[in-house]
Amino acid sequence: MGTPRPRRATSADATAIASLSPTIIPTESDDRAVFVIDGATGQPVAVIDLRQMRDHISVEHLVGDNRQRRALLAHAAAAARAMNLGELRWPGFAGGRKRVRNGPLQRAGDYLEDLGVPLWRDGTASLPQTLYFRGTWAAVALLIGFGSISAAVFTSDDVRLPHIVIPALLCAAASAFAVHQLGLLTIAARRVAGRAAFAATSGAAAAAIIAVGALLADRAVPALMELWNIYSGDTALNQLAVRVSADGRTLYVEGSYGLGGEELVRRALDQNPDVRTVVLAGPGGRLSVGFELYDLFHDRKLATRVDDECASACTFAFLGGVERSISPGGRLGFHRGSFPGLSDNDLFETNRDLRRFLLYTARLAAPFVDRVLATPPDDIWEPTLQELLAGRVINRVNH
Repeated sequence: MGTPRPRRATSADATAIASLSPTIIPTESDDRAVFVIDGATGQPVAVIDLRQMRDHISVEHLVGDNRQRRALLAHAAAAARAMNLGELRWPGFAGGRKRVRNGPLQRAGDYLEDLGVPLWRDGTASLPQTLYFRGTWAAVALLIGFGSISAAVFTSDDVRLPHIVIPALLCAAASAFAVHQLGLLTIAARRVAGRAAFAATSGAAAAAIIAVGALLADRAVPALMELWNIYSGDTALNQLAVRVSADGRTLYVEGSYGLGGEELVRRALDQNPDVRTVVLAGPGGRLSVGFELYDLFHDRKLATRVDDECASACTFAFLGGVERSISPGGRLGFHRGSFPGLSDNDLFETNRDLRRFLLYTARLAAPFVDRVLATPPDDIWEPTLQELLAGRVINRVNH
């Protein structure tokens, strides 16, 4: 149950206050005030007697159970802040005194206390008001926590440990905070609503907690694991192999594209300056490596060819060829960009940039580009030879 909000005592409370502490008398003086907490019957069940001194507030008397006393002392601290006094004095404090902090966070806490929705415990607000505030706080916290993952993914190509640790901590803290707010919402329902409303609120809160867990499992964990894979060297994707033909004019690049894979190809080209054609094969990998290889092949005016299968990021490397060809048994596979744990909405800017690249840099036909970006990340579109020619992906088919 929530603790009712303290109110200033009046002369009408004198009898009830006297039953709690005969030495406390309600007063209207400027330097002294008595505050009470009412019980279920509307009569005071807890009381605090405060005296304003030059540089502090003195707690002269305090009566109530532990929860009530905490609420009354918090009210006294708020009063001290309002009067710019930096200390409370009461024999129950260690050393008889307690510093009163007067920063923006403390003032915000006082404001929420007055609204009846303190941040970390149940207050006195109605159920609709509690739902509004706690639901909003939980949603904002989750947006910040899970949004930090997108920020970590897109802010830098050079993933460092803070790119993983900070989003992980923010997601964990945001999820714990959201679950706590949902728990406080059920407590508020038990405090002010009937059994049916309490049951409905508890069920909705339980469903929301399950949804938070699903967000962690479906979004945070996969994205953070992928960031860790990148940070730890991308070993699962670093399977690129290169070899040069006997005449030194053809470079074969096969395998998946892990971060830094373009350097292996660059070294091979530097060591074999007579290479004129690059034959590509592989399932793809890091899109950034595909772009690096695109620039590498395009700048060196190399031809590219596919004899087997080249998919995903491999196709972007293929587009770097000034002359692009495919064998009758070759296959090119396309889909839009992806990152584990991120939705299409998260990747909107990435796929928009991808569209611009395909249209204006690689100069592919617009209908072909539309088909590429309409293909989900977990699928592969393998155009026919005629579609590749019409889309300006290849210049010719080898025979």
